[in-house]
Amino acid sequence: MKKIFLIPALMCAMLSPLTVAAQEETEEPVVKRDYYFRSAKPLTQIESLYSAIMATTPKGIQNTLGLELIASKDSIQRMALNPTGINVAIVKKDKKGKYYLETITTDGEADKLMSFDSKHYGIPLAAAFTPDARQLAVATESGTYLFETKKFKPTAQLPAFTCKPDLLVFSPNEYFLAAAGDEKVEVMNFEEKTMRRTISPGEKVTDVVFSKSSEDMAVLTADGMIEIYDTRTFNVKLMIEDLDNGYACDFNFDGKYLAVAADNDKVTVINLLKPDDRIIFEVPDASISDVLFIVDAAENPVLAAATNNGIRARRLQLEPYYAKLVSDEVDMKMSEWLKKMPNETMEEYQLRVNDETRAKQRRLFEDEISTRLAGNLTAMSSISLGQYDAENEVLAVNFDNMPTIFLPMPREDLGGINSASDLTISEQQYGLLGDDSFELIYAKFTNNKTGAEYIYDNVNRKPMNFMNNDNVVSIELVQQQMMEEIKLEELKEQVMQEAKKDNIISDHTQIAVNSEVIPEYDANGKKIMNYNVNFTYQVDPEFSAQEDFAPGKYRAEQSGAASSMLNIVKNAFEGDFANYVKSGKRLNVKISGTADASPIRNTIAYDGAYGDIENEPIYQDNKMSAITVTQKDGIKTNEQLAFLRAYGVKEYLQNNVQGLDAMDTRYTYNIGVSEGKGSEFRRITVEFTFVDAF
Repeated sequence: MKKIFLIPALMCAMLSPLTVAAQEETEEPVVKRDYYFRSAKPLTQIESLYSAIMATTPKGIQNTLGLELIASKDSIQRMALNPTGINVAIVKKDKKGKYYLETITTDGEADKLMSFDSKHYGIPLAAAFTPDARQLAVATESGTYLFETKKFKPTAQLPAFTCKPDLLVFSPNEYFLAAAGDEKVEVMNFEEKTMRRTISPGEKVTDVVFSKSSEDMAVLTADGMIEIYDTRTFNVKLMIEDLDNGYACDFNFDGKYLAVAADNDKVTVINLLKPDDRIIFEVPDASISDVLFIVDAAENPVLAAATNNGIRARRLQLEPYYAKLVSDEVDMKMSEWLKKMPNETMEEYQLRVNDETRAKQRRLFEDEISTRLAGNLTAMSSISLGQYDAENEVLAVNFDNMPTIFLPMPREDLGGINSASDLTISEQQYGLLGDDSFELIYAKFTNNKTGAEYIYDNVNRKPMNFMNNDNVVSIELVQQQMMEEIKLEELKEQVMQEAKKDNIISDHTQIAVNSEVIPEYDANGKKIMNYNVNFTYQVDPEFSAQEDFAPGKYRAEQSGAASSMLNIVKNAFEGDFANYVKSGKRLNVKISGTADASPIRNTIAYDGAYGDIENEPIYQDNKMSAITVTQKDGIKTNEQLAFLRAYGVKEYLQNNVQGLDAMDTRYTYNIGVSEGKGSEFRRITVEFTFVDAF
């Protein structure tokens, strides 16, 4: 039988690559060729439910999504989409059964980009782009090879997998490369190019996916079994059965839910914190080949399924991962709380911040945030009274949306209460349980008839911070970081005073520096401490045109504020912070460049200061894409201006800050175009992360 594949490539471009496996049809297909989608224009949103893209002929496609259906003469076996969305690598099989690889653009402007030499590298079996879009991994019968993605030139050969891979998957943090084949999954530590773990389920592996945080890896097998692995240890943390045949799966964005194409016409969405909590979607008259979580324009979660007769998609109403929301906000608040206050002496700081006070403050933040997220759960509950424990003098109070509590109450007061309606509840506080549901931890109960008050107090229960047991920085490191931040502030003031003396900036420019120690794990599961150092600035709007970027300008030296900020960076990293600039150590540099919304009516000349830049991966609005700036075409968009401002920072750092070139320095660019107009919206910021710094 011939096979049909409809692959929503651009939908994947918004977030992550989509790999589609072969799916046999039980009937003669309508079309006797394979198809994939090529984007005709950017996909900005999707409808709540659509399936009108019918597999008849390319011209007969109802193209409501701005997608062009392109015919392929050969069978598509595997596909990997560049995270930027600009090209795709496809493993195909011709009519003679021979496998080959081709890479094509997704805009229809070019055909084959890469000439893959099967005689030299072996028969291609699967491919995957790295999450940073800078490399393509291709697994062949003879090994696995890396190619850079600008010209698709070979860069390295990886250690051989023992299995015959028909699936390659990178973890989003690029720590791991997983290969599946021969009823086996092999996980490579991509950082060190060594094997980390081999998994042998004993059944055909149909899919391998990592959570967006890279903390979990799901392995799906054809017998309908899911195994979830903790990527710190690669031990199994959860097993889920009864998923029929199990074709494909995907994590939602916070990792709380997993969608599984359990059968050819059914998708099951599983709450991983309560695996019996499942939502089943029927997909009638279809054969599902893949499933993917995406988001619409309003950032609502959408479940998309690629089928043999179209793309089916539906918005989902999923509960947030409350524990993760609480954890993230607590971390943010604790980061501020741990900072030394203005005019606070080190002696006062050390009295205020210690292990005991930090634990107490964290608990207060957890309960405060949990209570806000819970809302008024008691008001929304059907409440009833349960048994009275005479020995302990506690009354059971039952809620239909929370666990039962046991309210301390003297025996003689029972006669004055006939039902739950006799009690008024106030001053409620809520906490979280391990399954991400809320519980009442504190409340005042008042007898409406007698006015008697009873306090339920369980605030000293086991805290929610089960997610943060390892997210602790020693007080010694915090104090070291605070002392260094004081030095950084002193250096900043010194540089700014010199810049003001030279009339580069004035009191209308403010530069901010701050630092933070962040716990992390490396690709071997070892706990490390990263050191973040951030630099940013603000210029009063009426002075920004003089002291920051003028319209159409992008070189760092053309902004007094930007050049002053970068001078602080240079002095810091060549001075007091030089001990963190170590040869071979990893340094992540995140550079943000912005532009205002003033329209570019005439092309701005690009002087070629940074050379021609083609298809450089960038992030815009938290989505990866690519950007090109050439001297020939000049600057035509605000996005290009914002990018050049960020790129100029990299050029400055490489050319002026000693030692960075000897580090394993990796740059990412974040660009933004404001809705407002004016020079105050043109600026740059830079964040340095020294990995495993201590």
